Amino acid sequence: MGRYRERDYRSLQKSQEGCIMNIAIVTHIWKGHGPGGTENYIINLVEALKKRGIKVRVVFNEGDDPENFKVGGSRFLFPIKAFLILRKIKPQVIYSQGTWYCLFAGHIYKKLYGTTLVYTFHTEPDKKLPLFFKIVFQGLLNKCNCVTFVSRGLKEKIEEAWGLKFRKTEITYAGVTSKEVSEREIKEFRERFNMKEDSTVLLALGLTALKHKAEGVKLLMKAVRKLRDKYPNTTLILTRDGLYSNELQEFAKREGIFDNVIFTGDVGNPFVPLFICDIYTHITLGEGGVSLALLEAMSVGKPIIASSVGGIPEAIEDGKNGILVEPDVDKIIEKIEDLLENKEFAKELGRNAKKTAEEKFTWKKSVDKFLELYRSL
Repeated sequence: MGRYRERDYRSLQKSQEGCIMNIAIVTHIWKGHGPGGTENYIINLVEALKKRGIKVRVVFNEGDDPENFKVGGSRFLFPIKAFLILRKIKPQVIYSQGTWYCLFAGHIYKKLYGTTLVYTFHTEPDKKLPLFFKIVFQGLLNKCNCVTFVSRGLKEKIEEAWGLKFRKTEITYAGVTSKEVSEREIKEFRERFNMKEDSTVLLALGLTALKHKAEGVKLLMKAVRKLRDKYPNTTLILTRDGLYSNELQEFAKREGIFDNVIFTGDVGNPFVPLFICDIYTHITLGEGGVSLALLEAMSVGKPIIASSVGGIPEAIEDGKNGILVEPDVDKIIEKIEDLLENKEFAKELGRNAKKTAEEKFTWKKSVDKFLELYRSL
């Protein structure tokens, strides 16, 4: 054991001098699980780490990736199976996220081999923790070298809702990389969904999967119903085939705006509808971190109207690079009309949003943050 720790220490010293690090990511979801903020965050982070020449292996529960290590079956057996894989990988850093059993696997390995263990929270809590689970979870978190959050708002929410304490914390924002979109892709998208050229297009990316996001979409739909009186060609695009897609379709029918809403299902390239839309509308009653969809809209310079919840105010400064709005239908309508009637102001917001994304929310900055954190630990 002593020889292993000495060798591990030397390896870490070399990595601090610029040599390749060996990182294991333990997560409940990975590639192929389905589109979502947590999955996209991890995938993009892994790719950015690899571009730095860093060796990264992923141990996961749900998804499909033959190049990494899938651990199927019971969540109670996951920690043991994952630990056995970690013994083969011999990571200098274990980066865990998601559920308790992913953290438990890293805890076992750290206890026996003394490696660095970092855990990240991604999702806003939607219910209180049972007392027993809170005690167990707090014990596991106490063994981490650092706990990170994808926004300051999420950290505050978890501390308030779950009453957890953290010894060392960091904020590790997501990054974003804008993609080019061809005229052919735009034309095909318009034809596929029978979009009129003169439509006023509002867009919401991926808000159909979670309850608090779907409730925000309902407010947006009510706003669209009233906006039609002044802007009859108003069209709302909703992407992702989420848990609440059918419920939202039924809601659109009851509101009498089904013909004004395009449900795309999952889209391969979200930048296609982003390039088409006039305004990006991120109306939600809750948000864990700084939404990747929001960052994507910022990266292409779209004027944005978003709820002032979660980590969103950490990216959007009201009136400078976007508009923050309360969850109120009339106020949503007012902000949309302001942007539609003040084109120059909308363009200025878009330019500033793009500048913010380029300066603050890049995967290079995210990787720099993680590597600085790993090495300091």
